[in-house]
Amino acid sequence: MRSETEQMERDILRVYRCARGQERPDIAEFMLAALEKLDREREGFPLTERPLMEAYRDIASRPGEPRCAAQRLSTSKSEPHS
Repeated sequence: MRSETEQMERDILRVYRCARGQERPDIAEFMLAALEKLDREREGFPLTERPLMEAYRDIASRPGEPRCAAQRLSTSKSEPHS
């Protein structure tokens, strides 16, 4: 079972991804800072399983790809398929 802090980190990660997908880098940066703050307070968890690391992987792997489900749907409907 997840703690309240773990759930909050997951929620922040979700909002971070949606902000990136909706081209709101100002909001995404704010959410990333919140994840970094919470991560500094964690101990005893593998680094790879932390939401902050997921956010960093998102940045490294697909810098411009929409991550929010609603954004992906609207983007896929409006863009022609090649």
